[in-house]
Amino acid sequence: MKVRINKSLDLFGEIRRGGFYYVDKTMVMKEYLVDSFSPAILLTRPRRFGKTMTLTMLRDFLDIGQDSREIFRGLKIMDCPDVVGNYMNQYPVIFLSLKEVFGRDFEETFVMFRNVVSTLCKEMVFLLESTRVNPYDRELLEKLMGRDHRVANPVEVLDLLSRMLCAEFGKPVFVLIDEYDVPMAKAAETPHYDQVRDMIEHMLSYVCKTNENVKGVLLSGCLYTLGNSTYTGVNNIAPCTVLSPVFADSIGFTDEEVRKLLADAGVPDRYDAVTEWYDGYLFGREKMFCPWDGAQLCEQSSGRELQSGHGP
Repeated sequence: MKVRINKSLDLFGEIRRGGFYYVDKTMVMKEYLVDSFSPAILLTRPRRFGKTMTLTMLRDFLDIGQDSREIFRGLKIMDCPDVVGNYMNQYPVIFLSLKEVFGRDFEETFVMFRNVVSTLCKEMVFLLESTRVNPYDRELLEKLMGRDHRVANPVEVLDLLSRMLCAEFGKPVFVLIDEYDVPMAKAAETPHYDQVRDMIEHMLSYVCKTNENVKGVLLSGCLYTLGNSTYTGVNNIAPCTVLSPVFADSIGFTDEEVRKLLADAGVPDRYDAVTEWYDGYLFGREKMFCPWDGAQLCEQSSGRELQSGHGP
């Protein structure tokens, strides 16, 4: 059986629209939205485990500006009518990735942060035409699009956008932040670490503390760097690390999923090799595999050409 895997894609929508092999991890949304909901959650996992895939899947499911029925057709979450009816395309979403926010010093890091904020604000350009939002907020949004921090502080972007989106749609916002820890990890053991950490924590404090415009905040990263923070607004983030039983099998491949992937790729006999090479993870009490590595082995082990890939 030939499967199409694309290891270079980490966006849920692209995997689904492209018809690539997808390991169905959509039940994480029921776990997050219903079973284990908390106003602010941090998911930490190693690199290449599918954190971005998970957050973009959640974005596509929730986003009130999309019609996502087609890309979720046939997936497990569609068998949960209450979750679909209450959440699918029902909420405004802010999706922010900080994976490119780093530099040789704080000034360069701040420029990269400002540029990311500018791009995010441009995605919300429709709010400039809204009669429901405060005109002063519209003016501030326009300034942030122009990347001029002298007239608008980019650190306040999440507070601004959540306020505007809630006013526009009459519903609180989900805030999804991917690779939240990259700026701090890149600045580790440098003189500007404290400045970078303060910048990120100050931004998060606007939405992680009590904020009537925000429904929930979900962050992903490799590290838990927010413990014992001086910002009371981020002290309430619930960390779900690799030691936590909550979301244990939601990011990465379980043993059962790896066996099925290998069988679908026509190389079921390679399971022992996968276990020997890549079976080094225990999340909570779940034996887990790195998705990228499993897909890589399928590609290398198959006796025929595979346009193969993964997608947790």
